[in-house]
Amino acid sequence: TAVGDILIAMNPFQPLPLYGREVSERYRRQETDTLPPHIFAVASRAYHAMLGRRGGGPRSQCIVI
Repeated sequence: TAVGDILIAMNPFQPLPLYGREVSERYRRQETDTLPPHIFAVASRAYHAMLGRRGGGPRSQCIVI
């Protein structure tokens, strides 16, 4: 689940279909605010903010894993 810019995720120590190519493409093509919380959405928002594509000019970003 997401709380603002914070994503809370659990590692079940088994393969999950959450990280395949089709999921990656979905988060790359669509507006991430319309999709469920996901690490790909966090990365996309940080990348676009770093480049200044989300308005307000480029901003430094930090992601803690």
